[in-house]
Amino acid sequence: MTVSTGPTESAELLARIPDFEQALAYYRRHLAPDTAIDLSVAENVLVYEDSMQKMVFDHTALLPETYIHYMSAYGTPDLRNEVAALLSKAFKVPVEAGDVFGTGGVGSALECLAFALQDPPEPGEIGPPPLVEGDAVLLPAPYWQGFNWSFEQRPKLKCVSVKLPTEGPERFRLTLDAIKEEYFKYHRLFGAFPRLLVLTNPHNPLGVNYGKQLLEEIYGWVIDETDMHVISDEIYCHSQVDGVRVPFTNAFALDAYRRAPERIHVVWGFAKDFGLSGFRTGFVVSKYGPVQRAMLGTKGIEEKKHPMSWFTPVDSLKHYVLGAILETTVNGTGSELYTDYAMRRYRELLSASFERVKDRLVARGIEFVHTEGDNPAQFFWLDLTSYLGKRPPEGTYSADPLPFTENSGVNSDELWLFNYLANSPTEVTLLPGETMHSPAPGYFRLCFTAYQPEVVREAIDRVADALAELVIVG
Repeated sequence: MTVSTGPTESAELLARIPDFEQALAYYRRHLAPDTAIDLSVAENVLVYEDSMQKMVFDHTALLPETYIHYMSAYGTPDLRNEVAALLSKAFKVPVEAGDVFGTGGVGSALECLAFALQDPPEPGEIGPPPLVEGDAVLLPAPYWQGFNWSFEQRPKLKCVSVKLPTEGPERFRLTLDAIKEEYFKYHRLFGAFPRLLVLTNPHNPLGVNYGKQLLEEIYGWVIDETDMHVISDEIYCHSQVDGVRVPFTNAFALDAYRRAPERIHVVWGFAKDFGLSGFRTGFVVSKYGPVQRAMLGTKGIEEKKHPMSWFTPVDSLKHYVLGAILETTVNGTGSELYTDYAMRRYRELLSASFERVKDRLVARGIEFVHTEGDNPAQFFWLDLTSYLGKRPPEGTYSADPLPFTENSGVNSDELWLFNYLANSPTEVTLLPGETMHSPAPGYFRLCFTAYQPEVVREAIDRVADALAELVIVG
């Protein structure tokens, strides 16, 4: 029997979702009109619609009996080996399967790390003192708001923004000086130093790759002059367009990692590059003893702990779906893994989509933060600051805010602009920058992989037409 959720019940459930991006995803699936275009949520349809369905799932049988039974919560040896091989190609450095631990999503992987880093190293192990509840996590801002849930809700750490500049030639550019400034400022204010630095590379929402020289400077300073750990969130590592002047550099490829592998940890997952956000499968990659023991579990005389993934497992259905993707060969020839083909093809699709969407943004006069030759990952960081405070002529627009936008903490003018674009007749949702801790209001994230490029271009036309109606009030 199928139980449907009516509009009233859906609206009530929607009102309970505290995360703006997740609320938008729910709204799109259950309450938004069919004509709405949601460019706010970080999803990727390019790979699935191009090849994954016809090359993998059209040839995949219904669930075999093997997959109704229990499996390792952090991934079977086969899955960990296959993911290690995939990441070795993406990172361009060897990744050992014994360092790879599956979880129910990258958010869960981050939470697992936050708990694991609160465990002390054993006698004789190299490592800084363990984190404790209340310790600060530095995050260059803007940043994905899910970090707050992952680090603060249960591990009880404290997220602190490293505010990037919003003006001048270094607008939204990360520097070591910016990190150091916030690091020492936090110490002056609270008498303690931050204990964790988190970098997203490629960045969400800015899309940029961090250059190797910059990363060496940052990681080198962290290792030599602080007792912080570094987590590198590389969930968009395959999201690279042609002609990028700053190539992607994995954290394990750095000299700093060779000097202190116990201080540097990576998370990755299938949600973004492979477009499998609904399967929520992420991975912790770490050589650090306390992290490995937390992910594997312990059975000592004094203490017994179940693997962290027990609470957020890679279940048997995920094993089956991911196994089909990782083990399929192109046309069944055995000559090339589907994953190799898919990521090569993804680069072509991503590059073409980026250029088509960029051209339409330029043609319609919508500003965005981007330097020629920078990687975009899956995003445009739109600069709509010139529209803040403007309104359409009196009597031409009247609409209620979307039902989940109250108490959002977003600047009132930015939130008004969000609702104006989300309502009829425009019906395009963009993610307000202040939900991502943007240092200034008026910026919005557009995910250009959420639909095929012709749909995104239509959405841009709608947005441009709506913005053209706004005038200065008073």
